[in-house]
Amino acid sequence: MKLVAETDYYRCEIDRSKNRMCLIYKGLWASQKQVPDFVRHHAETVNQLSPGFTVLADVRQMEGVVISDIIEECQRYAIKAGIRKAARVYAKPTFMEVQAERMHERSGMTSRSFYSVEEAEAWLDET
Repeated sequence: MKLVAETDYYRCEIDRSKNRMCLIYKGLWASQKQVPDFVRHHAETVNQLSPGFTVLADVRQMEGVVISDIIEECQRYAIKAGIRKAARVYAKPTFMEVQAERMHERSGMTSRSFYSVEEAEAWLDET
């Protein structure tokens, strides 16, 4: 894994061998002031991958998201860049899972929820 960006609220990494972006979300995203560089860091990460890339979004450390508009903006950017699919990993069923599914529906991104990183990775590895 290559680290691209890290703050108290997220970590962006890439796995070039799998053409995969790994996002680790943390804390409660209540204000854009908490994540002022997220859109830029997300784009920098996506731009290091090739079309057909996948995303592993680990939200097990995230407490909630109020500012979903910036996440949807990043999803639309990823779609334009050629994302194939995204997997979201949760520690347990949560309201954030429903919220994320709605965001993915609005942006048009193919995604699925999981409760284990291993299962998410296996799904992402499928052609």
